[in-house]
Amino acid sequence: MDTAIWVIVAIVVVLVVIAVAVALARKTSARKQERDRERAGELRERAAATDQGIRRHQAEADAADARAREMRAEADRKMAEAKRLEADVSDKRSTLNEHVQRRDEVLREADELDPDVADPADATDGTEASAQRPTGQHRG
Repeated sequence: MDTAIWVIVAIVVVLVVIAVAVALARKTSARKQERDRERAGELRERAAATDQGIRRHQAEADAADARAREMRAEADRKMAEAKRLEADVSDKRSTLNEHVQRRDEVLREADELDPDVADPADATDGTEASAQRPTGQHRG
């Protein structure tokens, strides 16, 4: 009977040790779960703060993109205006050249008709010097 009591005592001690070990494991597990919950909460707060920064940066990027599109549109408008002005200048220069040619023709005709002009070819030869020299006047 002594052996049976010792076996029963040993079984009870083993059960108590197992129960204590299970209780400690659960307590440790519960503490770990609580730490994990706290850490998860901290990470979520950091993510929320990062999310606010992301939204701010997205808004800034969107504003910069809108400004760039406005500037691109303005540059396109100015380029179109410059092309229009260049075409206008080209038309005006063409008209000016036509007027200069007509004037030179009229002056040549006047020089040819004027008996007092010694050499009509020298009077208006189309050079800058002859353009500044008065023509159609008597030589003295």
